[in-house]
Amino acid sequence: MLIEQSRTIMATATDVHIAAPPEREAEAHDAIVACFAWLAEVEACLTRFNPESELCRLNAQSGAWYAVSELLFTMVEQSLIAARASEGLFDPGLLPLLEAMGYDRDFAAIAHQEARIEWRVERHAGTTGGWRRIRLDHANRRVRLPRGVRLDFGGIAKGWAADVALDRFFATFENVIISIGGDMRVRGGRGDGGPWPIGVGDPRPIAEQNEVAQAVVTLGCGGLATSGSADRWWYNAGERQHHLIDPRTSRPARIWIDDADSKNDQASAEPLIASVTALAPTAAHAEVAAKVALLRGYPQALRAVESAWEPGREDTPPYGDAGVALLLVLGTGEAVASSNLQAYLDTVGGGGDIWLS
Repeated sequence: MLIEQSRTIMATATDVHIAAPPEREAEAHDAIVACFAWLAEVEACLTRFNPESELCRLNAQSGAWYAVSELLFTMVEQSLIAARASEGLFDPGLLPLLEAMGYDRDFAAIAHQEARIEWRVERHAGTTGGWRRIRLDHANRRVRLPRGVRLDFGGIAKGWAADVALDRFFATFENVIISIGGDMRVRGGRGDGGPWPIGVGDPRPIAEQNEVAQAVVTLGCGGLATSGSADRWWYNAGERQHHLIDPRTSRPARIWIDDADSKNDQASAEPLIASVTALAPTAAHAEVAAKVALLRGYPQALRAVESAWEPGREDTPPYGDAGVALLLVLGTGEAVASSNLQAYLDTVGGGGDIWLS
C-alpha cells in the first residue's frame, strides 16, 4: 500500500510517499510526522525572510567570526563544495543581488508584479564570487563571511534536506520518495516491482500546454531536481527579473519564460532553455546540476555532462558533472536528453527508463 502525506514546508509543497505492507502503516506515518517536524526546524534555521533565523543572524555578522549550529555549518560547507565544483556558477553569496533586483521578501508578495524596491535596498548592492573568501573554523564550528556577503541557500537546502531525511527517518523502508519543491530523493519504487514514475511537465504558459507530460522518467535510486523560472518572475522598474542569477554577469540568466525572451535573444542560433531536469546521485547534487545547466545554456549543458560521464564509477565527486544526466525542455517545446541519460538510469538510477512525448 502507499502511505502518503503532503505539507507546505520551506515555502513549498513537500510530499513523502512510502510503499509498505499494511502492517507497517502506523510506523510509516510516525516516520513521516517526525520527518516533517525536522524539516520545519530546517526551515526555521535557514529561511532568509525571518530576521530571527540563524541564517539571518549569521548574515548580519558578516566580517566577523560567528559560531553556528551543526545544521547551518553543514549547509555553508556543502554550498562551498558546490561552488568550487561548479567553478563559481553555483554561488551561495548572491543574496544582496537578489534583494537589489526586488526579491527581498517572500516571493508571493512580488510574483508577476512590480517589486518597488527603491526605498528598501541599494539598487547596485552586491557582487559575485564572495564565496571564495568565506572561512570555516571546523574545530569551533564558526563561519566568517566577508563584509558585504550574505548567504541564500535556495534550492540546495531543499535537496540536502531530502537527502538527509531519507537516511534519518526512512532507513528501514525499501520504497520511499521525498519531494521538497520538486527536489526529489528516491529509493525503490511503488511496491509493484518497478521504480517510481516521475513526470516532467511542460514549463511553458498553460495556454500552450498539452495535458501530457513532456517526459516520464522511472527512477529507483538517487536524486532528481527541476529548475526554471516559468512562474518565478517579477518586475523591477518595469524590467522583468527572475531568481536564477548568472554570477558571470550579475544579471538574471538567459532562459526562456515566454516568446519575448526568444525575440530578445535573436543573436543566438540556439533555442533558450525553459527548464532543466537533472538526475544525480543525491537531490542536492541534482539541484546544483540543474542550476549550472541553465547557466551554461543549450547545447553546452548537454555536452558538459556527456563528456564527464564515467559509467560504472561509484565514487562520483559531489556536485561535479560526472554522474549527472540531463533532460532539457526548450522554449520551442522540444524535450532533449543528454546522450548518457539511459546509461545513467541503468546504473546510478537503479534500472529506470525514459519516455519522451
